[in-house]
Amino acid sequence: MSVRKFDTHAAATSAEMSPCKFGDLGKAASDLLGKDFGVGKNTVELKTKAPDSVTFTTNGTHKFAGAADASVQAECKPLAGLLVKGKIDTAGVTSTTIESDGHAMKGLKLILSAGTPPLDKSGLLASASGGFEFSNPAVVALGNYDYLKGSASCSAVTAYLNSAGGVSLAYDVAKGALKGYSAKASYTMPTYALTGGCDADSKGKISYGCSLYHTLGPDMKVAAEVGIADSKASIAAVACWAIDKESTAKAKVDSCSMLGLSYKRKLGKATTLTVAGCFDLNLDGAKTKTGIALALAP
Repeated sequence: MSVRKFDTHAAATSAEMSPCKFGDLGKAASDLLGKDFGVGKNTVELKTKAPDSVTFTTNGTHKFAGAADASVQAECKPLAGLLVKGKIDTAGVTSTTIESDGHAMKGLKLILSAGTPPLDKSGLLASASGGFEFSNPAVVALGNYDYLKGSASCSAVTAYLNSAGGVSLAYDVAKGALKGYSAKASYTMPTYALTGGCDADSKGKISYGCSLYHTLGPDMKVAAEVGIADSKASIAAVACWAIDKESTAKAKVDSCSMLGLSYKRKLGKATTLTVAGCFDLNLDGAKTKTGIALALAP
């Protein structure tokens, strides 16, 4: 049996880091902790591409409580540097996003998006926003303003050698008040990454968190995170094993005495199956949940 090998340089691709989006700081650890543990529902995702290069993504979800929903998204590039996305779901919510990359200035992406409310709610639009993404070797900055909600957000990240750090702000324009802010810093080496940060809401409550991502070898990687909020601490840790070239297994445990297990296998060139379960170590059967995710990309 051949063993699948992880990239031991996954945490950093070079000795000197490049800045990333604020949400991507600590992404290696958060993805390892959060992905492949979808429970309480079964999901199917189908990605197809038409001859005219229009990409369709169809998602279906059936929750064990009985509710089911689905969505279809179409994505195309009618012109160089222009991306158009349209999405509709079974609740009647439609959304459209237009992205223009590099037309106004090198490294600058302009984004316009709008969405409608569900069919059971009145109104023509539920959201209408405009934003930008700017990136160069020194900084990555994002900004967004929702005209209907009167809310604005922005973030910026810079990097130096193996370190990166950034801040994010949310502002209520209608009330003229700061809704919250976040700050993060990350130190990355070829086989591990450390990330720490804090979040504050509009009431001044501050929470803290830190995470560790570590590639232990060619077939195993681990991650852990610690959070402190309202004078309470939370801990979670996960380990991922590469069983062979086509499959991986994960085990996660947290301070709420919950054990998560998942098994992911590539059934074919375009088919991936993930089976996950969440179990209470205190043997509370009501908290036990399972889930299956099937991804198709022919």
